[in-house]
Amino acid sequence: MSALIGDTKKIPQEKGPEVELVIFGDEFYSRYEDKNGYAAVYDEERGLFTYAEVVEGRYISTGVPITEKPPANLKPHLKESNEVTREKAQRRLERREPPRSSR
Repeated sequence: MSALIGDTKKIPQEKGPEVELVIFGDEFYSRYEDKNGYAAVYDEERGLFTYAEVVEGRYISTGVPITEKPPANLKPHLKESNEVTREKAQRRLERREPPRSSR
């Protein structure tokens, strides 16, 4: 996989319709945003992409599906800390774990 810098892709969800997300990253680390720039993460418990907030440098699910309006206090273009980004990339490299976009 080559790097994706702001490419929009349709991605399936387990318990919802396919969604369009803007992807930034490569096979070792990628992050997702909706078309308005709000960070998104795949919430395994819900089977859906949800808006993300950053807590202690990490994305966590807000529980609000990206098919709905974002939470009022959420800011666009949130990013995980450099430390978390490096940690996740290293883990994928060691495990050859595929990125979330391969769902």
